[in-house]
Amino acid sequence: MNKIIVTTSWDDNHPQNLKLAKLLNQYNIKGTFYLTKFNQYETPAREIQEISSCQEVGVHTLTHPKLTEISLSEAREEIKGGKDYLEKVVGKEIKMFSYPYGLFNQEIKDLVKEAGFLGARTIEKFVILEPRDFFEFDTTLQIYPFPLRKRDAKHFHLTRHLFDSLINNFSGIRKLNLPLKCFLNWRSLAKSSFDFVVKKGGIWHLWGHSAELEKYNLWQDLEEILKYIADKKEVLYFTNSQVLEYFI
Repeated sequence: MNKIIVTTSWDDNHPQNLKLAKLLNQYNIKGTFYLTKFNQYETPAREIQEISSCQEVGVHTLTHPKLTEISLSEAREEIKGGKDYLEKVVGKEIKMFSYPYGLFNQEIKDLVKEAGFLGARTIEKFVILEPRDFFEFDTTLQIYPFPLRKRDAKHFHLTRHLFDSLINNFSGIRKLNLPLKCFLNWRSLAKSSFDFVVKKGGIWHLWGHSAELEKYNLWQDLEEILKYIADKKEVLYFTNSQVLEYFI
């Protein structure tokens, strides 16, 4: 794959999603916001419509359950009901789905297909290859603080996030052939993995949560990365569905 594609995606309802959408717009970066009808925070319809006017909206079920732990009839209602709800709000087709907690199996994939989605995003990381299965559309990197994470205003603690990612995605990381120093923090890892994709070709897919951007004060970090990846003539900037449509 010689093309260079950048896409981003963002999970869950949150009061700062609109702020995030505007920040992406500022740097002409495309994103897909995977929303529920209700999950701790119920996004007002006008905010969903505003996000949909400039970015893509995807479905994250109605109420964010673990789909593999409820009945198939309940899962069907969560998936199809979420699609019907958001399509009514934005007045257009919703093409993408994201599995809550990244949990799915073949039966859940079949329900997502049955509901009429183009594809579904997972939370598998360190993947830059073109999607072989539209209903297992993987990611490259999650925005998350490491190796230290704030415990409170004055204290930090080590996070297992990076360690778990290294263990669970070892084969994918080896293929990227990244320098060890890039694992000192997520910004270094983001820049190094993006540089690799620019050099070799592939899909650079950043994902995260507005809630964590706010909780861990990562807005400045994110803007630094958006500046770094923006305005590259050789790069295609797509929403999640545009990535999949590119490979049809």
